[in-house]
Amino acid sequence: MPRQRPLLDPASPVPLYHQLRSNLEASWRGLGPDAELPTEREIMDRYQVSRITVRRALDELMADSIIRRPRPRGRLQVVPPKVPQQLNRLRGFFWHDALAAGHRPNVRVLEVSQGVWPDVNGHLALPADAQCYRIARLHATDGRPLSHQVSYIPCRDCPDLMLSDLSGSLLQMMEQRYGRRAQHAEQRLLVREASAREIALLQLAPRSFVFEVDRISCDTEGKPIEYFVSALDVGRFEFHTSMEASPSGNGEAAHPASPWLPRR
Repeated sequence: MPRQRPLLDPASPVPLYHQLRSNLEASWRGLGPDAELPTEREIMDRYQVSRITVRRALDELMADSIIRRPRPRGRLQVVPPKVPQQLNRLRGFFWHDALAAGHRPNVRVLEVSQGVWPDVNGHLALPADAQCYRIARLHATDGRPLSHQVSYIPCRDCPDLMLSDLSGSLLQMMEQRYGRRAQHAEQRLLVREASAREIALLQLAPRSFVFEVDRISCDTEGKPIEYFVSALDVGRFEFHTSMEASPSGNGEAAHPASPWLPRR
């Protein structure tokens, strides 16, 4: 990076590190997520500022998730744009929002198995010894992993599910193949530390955090037809939702109570 006249104004009331942060953010806007950014020394030479000023500017950009450092001593990278996620979308939870944001989504099926999971059966209102399918999938956009989702579906509802295409919306597949239409879902969102497997699958830094979304989807008769747990990279998602008053005006929904809230 050639040395040139100063790009910052030392006489300005705006601190140098903040001027530098604004300049860097503007010059890096539009770069691809795999583009490597200049080193601290290169930034110091270009803007003729101290290392302390550079580090304060970079720290702000990292705190605001504009840039990241994938490895402790690795080169800085631009953080890819976030996927705006509609929390109240029942079908196509991941796929349609990624498409609407201009991303190229894809789903990789990691595992399909059958077994008995008593805790899961409780969410699905099944006997403790009932068999379920377990479908583990990795969601990605533009070749970068975003979320790891594990879905459970009662075997009795879909006897030949393993013959189905499991790379799309499972709820849409269940409606088209088995006539089980999802009508309502109860959902929980929390933030927790990522597991070692999630760090590996989502290519996260050690001790990273994830959004966890747990959802129980029910059919038109109120019977649970799918339970899933999804771990999402906190740096790649922003959540949106919409609300409206119930027809009665008393704020009480006509749906079953959430299994994650205390019973009244």
